[in-house]
Amino acid sequence: MENLFKITGNQSLAVESKKISYKKQILRAIYFNGPLSNSDLSKIINLSTPKINSLLVELIDENLVEDLGRGDSSGGRRPNIYGLVKDGFYVVGITINIARTIISIFNSNNEVASGPHFFPIKMQSDITIFYRVNEMLEKVVAESSIPVNRIIVAGIELPGLINLKQGINKTYFPNTANLFAELRKIFGIPVYFNHDAKVRTFAEQHFGLAKNKKNVLMLQADWGLGLGIIVNGKLYSGKSGYSGEFGHLPIVDNGVLCACGKQGCLETMVSAVAVSRMAKEGIQKGKLSLISELVQNNLEKIDISVVIQAANQGDQFAISLFADVGHWLGRGISYLIQIFDPELIIIGGRVAEASQFILAPVQQAINTYCNRDISNNTEIKFSELGSKAGTVGVAAYALEKLSMSK
Repeated sequence: MENLFKITGNQSLAVESKKISYKKQILRAIYFNGPLSNSDLSKIINLSTPKINSLLVELIDENLVEDLGRGDSSGGRRPNIYGLVKDGFYVVGITINIARTIISIFNSNNEVASGPHFFPIKMQSDITIFYRVNEMLEKVVAESSIPVNRIIVAGIELPGLINLKQGINKTYFPNTANLFAELRKIFGIPVYFNHDAKVRTFAEQHFGLAKNKKNVLMLQADWGLGLGIIVNGKLYSGKSGYSGEFGHLPIVDNGVLCACGKQGCLETMVSAVAVSRMAKEGIQKGKLSLISELVQNNLEKIDISVVIQAANQGDQFAISLFADVGHWLGRGISYLIQIFDPELIIIGGRVAEASQFILAPVQQAINTYCNRDISNNTEIKFSELGSKAGTVGVAAYALEKLSMSK
């Protein structure tokens, strides 16, 4: 696989470079779509079927593609179907957030080859964090049967304000001018990173509910509240990559102070951190709740998983918290519907694990604050990718970026 990313042989640089580019496109097409026929690949890549066939022969010789035999036919001769060799290459997906780090390794069929592995490495404004993460990755690889030389790229999902054009995370590493270059030095392979909401939107676009849809919004309601935007079938990032800071719209009158420095941000009412804070505050004010028992009266142990557990057991205080979350989330969504007119809004993240408690209040708030003629055209669904959305999304995102590189 590594030869695809190097110019070798005696052919002219331009010819060889173009061939490598087409081979990358073939690998990318099969990775994201599954096994394809020659004619399918011809349509996707816009090359003649003889040219595609020639490239497939070379990729088979390089042990990256395999002929899976005849496929179904709608009439006429059944076409040969081509898939990726299972262990032809591997990609790494890494999630780093304010609570932990998660590492998964995927094979060339987008199947989990190792992971998810959880490590107590929390996001911090110190680039040495990536050395620690790389040490954990090396440990994971050493304990697996994955050949290290077949790992071709890594993707890292990060929080913060990220300027992709400059390769800067302004929130956590403002003084690191080209984080892409630094990460490549640390990990020894190409590394691509992006904001968590955009990465998970990318996952939904290719493997989830947004597949084959043109205008979709993805709300990542996790430790914070982020927004991913798909417009006309393309992931939208804005001029510098800062689009989607939806959680930092100050719409709560007399609200609490947000981590961003503003008061009353939507994130302070609908994030996993907000749920934990509101649960703790309510119990301190005398609310009776199963939550206290679940944490053995140690309120510092309260997190969203405990609140969800209590709600699932019928705890009225926990259920009321999620009703409030749903109201504020729905109010925010009503603004998005009227601005974007999307066909679908997907809600993901830890908060989405309480979907049965927040869906009704979300819909009620939309009915209250949104023009019904517009909102009736928008579906609201909860992500089906679950906790793997981050690592599978960022691994695929990194492979996409690598396939587009020169």
